Amino acid sequence: MSTKIIGNQIDAATRAIITALTVTEQVNLPELNQTAVNALGTPAFGTLIFNSTEDEAQIWRQDVSGAPGWASVGGGGPSIGENSIVRTNGTTISENLTIGPTANGGPEFTNGFSAAPITIANGYTVTIETGATWTLIGVDEDLTSTRFFNYAAVNNQLRLVPGAHLEFGQTKERLLAFSKASTSTLDHSQANVFVTQNPNGYNGNFTINFTNVPTSGGFVYAATVIVRQINGTGYASNVQINGSNPQFIYWNNPSREVGPNWDVYQLQFFLDGGWHVFGMETKYE
Repeated sequence: MSTKIIGNQIDAATRAIITALTVTEQVNLPELNQTAVNALGTPAFGTLIFNSTEDEAQIWRQDVSGAPGWASVGGGGPSIGENSIVRTNGTTISENLTIGPTANGGPEFTNGFSAAPITIANGYTVTIETGATWTLIGVDEDLTSTRFFNYAAVNNQLRLVPGAHLEFGQTKERLLAFSKASTSTLDHSQANVFVTQNPNGYNGNFTINFTNVPTSGGFVYAATVIVRQINGTGYASNVQINGSNPQFIYWNNPSREVGPNWDVYQLQFFLDGGWHVFGMETKYE
């Protein structure tokens, strides 16, 4: 025997326990803002509401540790085709995310994956807990995958925490052109490999000035400067960091003779009281 409920036969303030329910059209969950949700206190497990503040359906349940609370009613995520044959995701992350079991309340959140490319918008952070992984599939439109272990990405930068591992099959570095002058200013935040494109424009010695170099201790920064010499002279006589001379600068070849075709400067620098710069010049013919 069944009971039919038609129209508004049950008052909105009435709470009823339904042991079985068959729906022919739709069920509208009570829409509550966060203040009203908090006012519910500790409802019965399985209580469903629509949180208008969070813009999502939520259920009162226990997490894996036994702690009660509201949790999102998860859906299958975006997809295309019958039976969600093609799973899809966006290309930009514009929120703070943590991948791992601790922050998300269960071991089922230990490993995650996304279809690349993925851009992390400025001001947001993706943190991967120790022991968790995030796999990016299809980098550069191939079928390889890039896996990040114990990794944090901040403002489009990838930062590996101590003890982390990075697996990859190919690396690419951005190459920026610059004009050689008495002082050549190179923006280190945009690239760390630079090449001159005006070999005849300036032939004297020159200063390399790296700008936008972070001033955090405990890191070593690197850069490569490629100088094409055609009927030219002049070598890198000085290196500056953020417009100032370093405390110490060391060259593998103090004379730094100019090559007839290409000169390549490989530089490493770190902050320890002042900037320490180590430079190596290689001539290519």
